[in-house]
Amino acid sequence: MKNKQINKNKNGFALLLIVVLTISFACNGAVPPGTPSLGEESAVTLTTQALPTDASPTLTPLPTSTSIPPTSIPPTSTSLPAQTFSLPAPKRINFAAGATYGTASGAIKSGQTQNFVMAAQQGQPMLAFVSSQNNDVTMSIITGSGITLLPASQAWSNWQGTLPATQDYYIQVIGGASEQDYSLWVSIPSRIQFAPGATSATVSGKTVDGYISSYVVAAQGGQTMDILLVPEPNVAALTVWGFSDGQPYIRAQMGSTTFNMQLPSTQDYIIDVVPQAGQEVNFTLRVEIQ
Repeated sequence: MKNKQINKNKNGFALLLIVVLTISFACNGAVPPGTPSLGEESAVTLTTQALPTDASPTLTPLPTSTSIPPTSIPPTSTSLPAQTFSLPAPKRINFAAGATYGTASGAIKSGQTQNFVMAAQQGQPMLAFVSSQNNDVTMSIITGSGITLLPASQAWSNWQGTLPATQDYYIQVIGGASEQDYSLWVSIPSRIQFAPGATSATVSGKTVDGYISSYVVAAQGGQTMDILLVPEPNVAALTVWGFSDGQPYIRAQMGSTTFNMQLPSTQDYIIDVVPQAGQEVNFTLRVEIQ
């Protein structure tokens, strides 16, 4: 696994830009009509878990990933790692059915630590972000097997990386200089898997409670990716960005339900289905990579 802790001082502008653009589309955007199907495909089913339309993960570069080709299904772990680590009285973050995003919020005193726990699968990308009034509430992340992904000593408020194992993950929220309110967001996009020999896959989903639905697909540099989104009603659009390079390749405020591009590098690509004005939208998403 390659991951990188993200310094909160370097994230403000990127996060603000994505939030402003997402809010702009959610409030005012218009989505063009859907386009015809791209042809034969291999359908897959997956469990999705929701990204709110008023907050998006920071797009900050990470080292180039060594993702598998998109026509393969990632190997699954045959045994779970031992649960050797725990924190006292953690609150479990549960994802609503069909959502890819979980949240928690509250008030925290200066120097206080509040503990959270959530379950996730091996190979899933995870993005976590804690915001506060004074921007000095920070966090740490530790796996259920005791591996520290983000040390508390770093005093950072953002993290993204690929999860090393199927297990619980503990998040500590650490108070700043004064008592204040905070919000914790955790996004785990659902991985789109291609059947052996297939070049496309289709998923169906819903923007649960009007939140963004996020997916991830592995692809190689030089391959061409085609995406077709068919929302019902027709009030959603696509955001596509690179998980390793942090680059946005299309933004939802453009109102597009299609995407076609020769990919610049081998990495995971995040595909966000962004509903307009916080609406619940049923959709079909088709991804082809050749």
